[in-house]
Amino acid sequence: MSLSRSLLFVPATNARAVEKCTTLDCDGIILDLEDSVAADAKEAARQKVADILQSGHAVFRNSLIRVNSVDSGEILNDIKVIGKYFPAAIVIPKVQSAQDVMQVERALENMAEAKNTKLWVMIETARGVMNLADICGSSPRLEGIILGPNDLLKDLGGRMTPRQDALITSYGLAIIAARAYGLKCIDGVYKYFKDSEGLTRNCQQGRDLGFDGKSLIHPAQIAITNVQYGPNADDITHAKALIAAFEAAQARGEGLAVLDGEMIENLHVEQARAMLRVASQISDKDDT
Repeated sequence: MSLSRSLLFVPATNARAVEKCTTLDCDGIILDLEDSVAADAKEAARQKVADILQSGHAVFRNSLIRVNSVDSGEILNDIKVIGKYFPAAIVIPKVQSAQDVMQVERALENMAEAKNTKLWVMIETARGVMNLADICGSSPRLEGIILGPNDLLKDLGGRMTPRQDALITSYGLAIIAARAYGLKCIDGVYKYFKDSEGLTRNCQQGRDLGFDGKSLIHPAQIAITNVQYGPNADDITHAKALIAAFEAAQARGEGLAVLDGEMIENLHVEQARAMLRVASQISDKDDT
């Protein structure tokens, strides 16, 4: 997955929401078999996901599928059904250890159709946070981490505050572990989907911490999230000027450059070029 600014959870059993996905501008869809599906509707939801994957629509060919947790008693049935339809990625909720990931990996190894299926993990418990290093190094299929702030806050016994004080340590550890293993790291949902100002602040905080994007619960959150997690015109202009200043300094045989009083080293150039690659990916997506 190249862009991951906005990943929208969509209940697999909600036909109207699934149909709307083809018109949305989020970077990814997470078809949900877990929290949004009642216990007596799990089998029907699996079949619905199978039908969606068979539809061949590009949105769903690249979608992630959140299965049920390892200790739910449902996950192997989920994989048995959806694994036959070439899923791009599976999201494992409530991961607490490397063994949770390896159990899913073993199930996929026996399915030829899932040989290229990636794995994502959701970190939603204190134990999951404590085991992040082992979890992130547990499988070559692993592509990213998604934080689950509501469950995590409950497990920590903390209180929700505007700056998410109780979650900051866990967020930092998740980002560190993700970077150490070359994984994406996605901020958790903001449950007040009608609060645009609160969502903007929440996105800004996550972006500044180092998250690659945000998981969402409502289409109304997509536009704000895409803006906050994408470079703006000023960012792009500054990145280009920074690169140009450094290249000019190199041409003069100098290892450092200065731009508007800012000292520029190669690491800043690498960051600028990474930002421009993201901007190019966004532009390419907008043109399709």
